[in-house]
Amino acid sequence: MTETATARATAANASNDAPGIRPRAPRETYLFTATALATILAFLLADPEPPLVVQIAAIAILAAVLGMPHGALDPLIARRLGLWRGLLSFGAFNLVYSGLSVAVVALWLVAPVPSLVLFLVVSAVHFGGDWMRERSPAPRALAGAALLSLPAFRDEDAVAGLYATLAGEGARSVAAAQAALGMPLLVLLLVLAVVAARRAPHEAVELGLVALLALTTPPLVFFIVYFCTLHSARHLREGFAEERTQPRRLTALVVVAYTAIPLIAAGVFLAATAGTASLDDQLLRVVFIGLAALTVPHMVLVGLGDRALRRDERAAARPSR
Repeated sequence: MTETATARATAANASNDAPGIRPRAPRETYLFTATALATILAFLLADPEPPLVVQIAAIAILAAVLGMPHGALDPLIARRLGLWRGLLSFGAFNLVYSGLSVAVVALWLVAPVPSLVLFLVVSAVHFGGDWMRERSPAPRALAGAALLSLPAFRDEDAVAGLYATLAGEGARSVAAAQAALGMPLLVLLLVLAVVAARRAPHEAVELGLVALLALTTPPLVFFIVYFCTLHSARHLREGFAEERTQPRRLTALVVVAYTAIPLIAAGVFLAATAGTASLDDQLLRVVFIGLAALTVPHMVLVGLGDRALRRDERAAARPSR
């Protein structure tokens, strides 16, 4: 059994051994709750919507500082899964990982609208994994789909404009489809929150706040608050916890190194394409196409880890001879 699978299985078994005890809210729940409520109140009371260029600059900075580091633990996750052991296999892992990222960028340049749709689908599955992890992938994916569609339900024109910048004018139809699905997905999200409340009340609070935040703030503001204070914070906490057998200095060094590399690549790209578009459009493309490029190999690793966990759980459930 891999160390990641062992950690998750141990947590699951502890939960099963105490069916009457509800899990305690993790630290990022409090961080997200406080930030989300403050943001919601600010927009409800004063409607201080910042200029789009300020929002884009903020998401670029915060995604770099708070968002990207949670994916920088991927090399350590891969090691726990047995994907590399020595220097040669570590080089091979990085080559494959980088190749997947480059392939995503190349596909986006060749077929931007299908790439945007694929990115949204992958992101829905990935973000939905923040909740109800012991359930089948379907409710998690639906929660993620609701999370990504509610901003278009609130302000279709704003989301359509962002998509057009990312993938061309044809991408406006993607925002229209999300807006049309907004109401049923909102109802579904609230149902999932009620279901989650029976087992983990903090997940119900998070899901309810995600819906309220998406319906009261601009799309980029919503994404900044959710991605940085809940999603990334949760994965960083869990990643450091799973690396507890390693020196914290080593884990921190890996996070810094694997955060710096894509940031340097983004800086080189911005410098090479300077003058081809406005700076805010360039930043928007770098942030979201870059996130797409990093999300795909990250999701592959997450999928491999989940498959290893299911395999080990099945093996543990078999009666011993």
